[in-house]
Amino acid sequence: SASSEEHGKKVRQARCPNCGWVTQLLLPGREPPAYDPSHPSFNGDRILVSKFAYDFGDPARWDVVVFKYPEDAKTNYIKRLVGLPGETVFIRNGDIWIGRDDSPPRIARKPQEKLLAMLQCVYDSRYESQKLRESGWPACFSDWLPEQGGSWSTSDDGRSFEAAVDADGTAMLRYRHFFPEPVVWEKLLRGERADTVAEPSLVDDFQPYNPEPSKPHWVGDLAIEFDFEGRAATGELVVDLVEAGIRHEARIDLATGEATVAIPGGTGDGAPRARTPVRGKGRWRILVANVDDEVSLFVDGRPVAFDRPTTYELAESAGPSLSPQEPGSTDPGDLSPIGVSIRGASAGIERLRVLRDVHYVRASDIHPSMGHDSDARGYPLAEDQFFMLGDNSSASMDGRLWKRAHHVGRDLLIGKALAIFWPHGIPAKWSVSVPLGSSDVRLPFWPNFARMKFIR
Repeated sequence: SASSEEHGKKVRQARCPNCGWVTQLLLPGREPPAYDPSHPSFNGDRILVSKFAYDFGDPARWDVVVFKYPEDAKTNYIKRLVGLPGETVFIRNGDIWIGRDDSPPRIARKPQEKLLAMLQCVYDSRYESQKLRESGWPACFSDWLPEQGGSWSTSDDGRSFEAAVDADGTAMLRYRHFFPEPVVWEKLLRGERADTVAEPSLVDDFQPYNPEPSKPHWVGDLAIEFDFEGRAATGELVVDLVEAGIRHEARIDLATGEATVAIPGGTGDGAPRARTPVRGKGRWRILVANVDDEVSLFVDGRPVAFDRPTTYELAESAGPSLSPQEPGSTDPGDLSPIGVSIRGASAGIERLRVLRDVHYVRASDIHPSMGHDSDARGYPLAEDQFFMLGDNSSASMDGRLWKRAHHVGRDLLIGKALAIFWPHGIPAKWSVSVPLGSSDVRLPFWPNFARMKFIR
């Protein structure tokens, strides 16, 4: 029916990635469906596009590109370019792999500025749900090895932590992904406690605004970001990220600022090394990522350059390690995939964010009747053909799902997306809806300067 089609075009609900609370966005019982004024919807942002960028240079992998939809040239699309002419693109374990000529496919690693831009938030300690904590729901970050001479403590329900350990002691904090299902909130609304159903789960490709829930896909490419306050002149900071049961570590000597990375299979003097400003007393924003089979370290938003590659090869058949995870476990698996430790140091951490990489999904995982041949053979690209994918992979209509052809010809490229120059406005509390063409505009509104930014 027309009403069901109209309903399908609207985002019916949004689910908080931190606490799992579901907010209904539509007014109940309205036909045609209409958004609740307390949760206004916006038509989108105005994008600045360089239409001459590709007249003077070739498109580059990971560019955000505006182009004419190959199946309807009257419609413009905006997607990320992942495949170039002469390549064959494969999607494996959420990553992009590229084959050329007869050479075996190799993983396509993102430049560090693109890596930062494409990370998506899984958890943010600033937005802990007080109601969940009061009900007995466990905190995502917890002290892990109190018997090893030190422990992390929190005075604000997990929003920040501090620890002080002697020269031989270690304090470890680990993340477990406790993501409440709607049944948990149903219990809370009935006045019951939620702790009886709390079980850690794998980090997956959940998206808060997707109108239809999709099959979850485990994501092993993770990152952790936090403010680190060093309160002593000595000690060591260790951050570990677990993927498929394999631990990847970044260590910083707090006396010298030297960083090392422990690559799977590498030991001793072969460890990559770098200099960082993180030494002694001070405060820094630190991010450690394990993305595209590569470990990266950023301090205050700047990448740290190591003296040798921090890349490795993960077996294509690798899957998550589901070993039970409780504080005290000495062999963390993918149910506690992130750890932050200090050794012989005194420190505080806050504003912790768990992030994940864009996880690309094969066509057959979205529509079982589609894409099986392409999943196996890849997506070959001839001269002047490009392959485009959306960052919201499980809900993106892109080259995987087009019926006539999976590629975009050079003649359909409009330009490179440069910046959001005019984001949707912020309606005033006393605003009213004014019809304008095929949409409604709420007036008056305030310019949304915070969303003005470059597109990466």
